[in-house]
Amino acid sequence: MSDDFSELYELARDLSDVPAEANRRIKKAIEYTAVEIKRDWQQGATASGLENYSRSIDYDMKYPGDAIEAEIGPNLSKRQGRFGFVEAGGGGVQSAPQHAGRDALEANESDLDRGLEIAITDAVIDKLGA
Repeated sequence: MSDDFSELYELARDLSDVPAEANRRIKKAIEYTAVEIKRDWQQGATASGLENYSRSIDYDMKYPGDAIEAEIGPNLSKRQGRFGFVEAGGGGVQSAPQHAGRDALEANESDLDRGLEIAITDAVIDKLGA
């Protein structure tokens, strides 16, 4: 009985190119979720009567090393962008915490997980031609 691992080795070679394709798809999933969190955060801040603060909510995509990140929050260069303190409240502020950012993140967490699963699965399927 001979052990023929040639198909296994072929699969390993095929999968070695998957990370590049997966990264393109993962970037799309992360950016889509970042846009949704931004919109939900803006909506929550507007509902709290902080319309100018809500307009300052933005996101940036970053690529440190081999990572893909989205940073979402108030843009300090925009009007009332420095009002991020209303998220937690307290201190000298005479208002209750808003938690619009936290609520937006929690509302989109499962969608991000699902998007990442789809991105990785599709990249593997495309690479294997299945």
